[in-house]
Amino acid sequence: MSSFEEKVTIWLEEREPGFFKRLWLSFLFYRHNKWLREISWLKTMSWFIRFVASATAPAIAHFVYARISLPEALIATALLFVVFSANTIFEVWAKRKSSVVEVASAELWVRVGDLINSVKSSATPASDRDGSITATLSVIEGYARVVTGSSKGEISVSLALYDGRSTSSMKIKHRNSGNERPIGRGVRNLQRVFGHIACQSGLGPRVVHDLKSFGKEALFSPTQSSRNYRAILVIPIASSKTERIKGFVSIDCARPYAFFGNRSDRLVVTVEPLIDHIQEQC
Repeated sequence: MSSFEEKVTIWLEEREPGFFKRLWLSFLFYRHNKWLREISWLKTMSWFIRFVASATAPAIAHFVYARISLPEALIATALLFVVFSANTIFEVWAKRKSSVVEVASAELWVRVGDLINSVKSSATPASDRDGSITATLSVIEGYARVVTGSSKGEISVSLALYDGRSTSSMKIKHRNSGNERPIGRGVRNLQRVFGHIACQSGLGPRVVHDLKSFGKEALFSPTQSSRNYRAILVIPIASSKTERIKGFVSIDCARPYAFFGNRSDRLVVTVEPLIDHIQEQC
């Protein structure tokens, strides 16, 4: 068994992580999805250069003009460091608050799902069903952005379906509106596609927190397009009559651990009526 297969087995078993593992996963979640996500080497270097530039005044006053003592220069530099750091943190916080806006309450999204689910599939003409599925995927994308605090383009929602009753081949049939990734392409290397793996293990939704944690075998594009996602929430869909799994809806995010904690649960519960609608339409 390869390293990839071993990690997939552990993933499917959904083993409860230990205390220290949970701490590490929580840190990674905050690192990539809270204000810590704004930190990078380039931004850190930029901050350091700006701080040094602002902290030269006490150094010049002591070493060049000898107007203040060394302890006074050190105290002044320390105060500048505190003020400068606090200002930087506030700027990051203000930027996040202004860029991620709660466009609707969770209750509104639930009511949208109820409204869509109240329309039976028989009421939608066959010629309009593709548009209905695309619109539903777009509603899911909008709610996923609210839950994960993501901007436009960071979330992608796709519907992949098996070719007939076969489970050896499938295609990407639909994506959310505005999604630039290809539609209609066959999904290659199914044995390494987490959506397919999840479908073969049952109907329950599954989360991949970080593709990189599964090694190089997981870092490929099933549709031979650019891969810009790190986290995946997979929701298998089935026939309402036979319960045969027909494919899956995947919600991808460019940031790892975007669905960590109760985020995936919130998403799955709220979009359940939308998933039911998609199952009836396809």
